[in-house]
Amino acid sequence: MAIRDLLWACPLCGAEESIRPTGRRETCRACGATFRRARGAEIEATPAGGGPIVHPAAEWVRRLPPVRLPGEGEEGDAETLYRTAPVEARFAVAYTPVRRGRLFIGRVERFGPPRAGTLELTSHALAFAPEAGAPCRWPLEEIAAVQPSSGVLQIKPRREPVVTFRFREGSVRLWQELIETALRRFYRRTGRGEIVEFQPRVSTR
Repeated sequence: MAIRDLLWACPLCGAEESIRPTGRRETCRACGATFRRARGAEIEATPAGGGPIVHPAAEWVRRLPPVRLPGEGEEGDAETLYRTAPVEARFAVAYTPVRRGRLFIGRVERFGPPRAGTLELTSHALAFAPEAGAPCRWPLEEIAAVQPSSGVLQIKPRREPVVTFRFREGSVRLWQELIETALRRFYRRTGRGEIVEFQPRVSTR
């Protein structure tokens, strides 16, 4: 996962989705700090005009601001727009069996070509509007799983194939947090319980 995906906000100035690649480093467009991978699971940050600071990735993540959605505690029945982002979506079109010799191990999805468009998250649904073709809309209660994988975010709607989203500029991890936060809020608001996990399926207690 790229640093800009892991650190969806700058841990030094707090600016969201401000870290962008610049050569071998990634730079915050707001404060000018640069980031690069150090030893092991460490990340080195160098503030503009300052010296390098090295912390484990988990520590940098701990310093990020909390994920917030608009209208917290104010939703009624009206649908509230939370956020949009340009993405490339791919839809699973078939499953390929995985075997070890003659032993059947499982299946993996085979995806169709990428489709450019806009992803929209609201208080009621997740929707994809492609640049060409029919839009897709998944009510929040129909989202069965949320999982990041190899630079993309996977969504599993109930009774539908897996869909992956690659964000052109946004952070995979931020969108994972946004969707999970929206789902938690929706489940509480509609009396469906408290979500305890999002993969391999959304489960409540």
